[in-house]
Amino acid sequence: MGLFKKKFTVVVVCKANITRSAYLHGYMEHYLKEHMPHARRKIRILSAGIHARHGGSASQVVRHVARMNGFTLSNHHSDPLTRKVVNRADAILVMEQYQKDEIVERFPKAGNKTFRMMEYLWNGEPSEIRDIPDPTGQNTEDYQEFIAAAHAETERIFHEFARRDII
Repeated sequence: MGLFKKKFTVVVVCKANITRSAYLHGYMEHYLKEHMPHARRKIRILSAGIHARHGGSASQVVRHVARMNGFTLSNHHSDPLTRKVVNRADAILVMEQYQKDEIVERFPKAGNKTFRMMEYLWNGEPSEIRDIPDPTGQNTEDYQEFIAAAHAETERIFHEFARRDII
């Protein structure tokens, strides 16, 4: 391996990059800092939206939910998914099947690196794979299902990265 090994780049994608992918980007960074600080120099986390505007803030409720979970999204600015981001990515993790389908249609070369978050590095039964629920427009209390899925999948993926010597 060379002295300047490329960081493994994960791009988390949802529709507008202001709720689910914004939260997951922030939470993944927070998780690495808290639980795997050595891995931060080996992995890059980005986020984008398939229909995002450039520069939008994370939704007010998701910013509040992030603070409740120990991190901030105050510096988050939405970004659209571009060819440049797709080309930089080693893995593109989407929330729902339609997002995966749209990315592969727009960027055919992304097909072998675009996955629904739960299917990426999955070792269980295929019938257990689910979309990540969309809490957009709901109250803070209604985010529980999303938060549980986001935290469980982050932990599972990072532990699988460690097991496979990616990080």
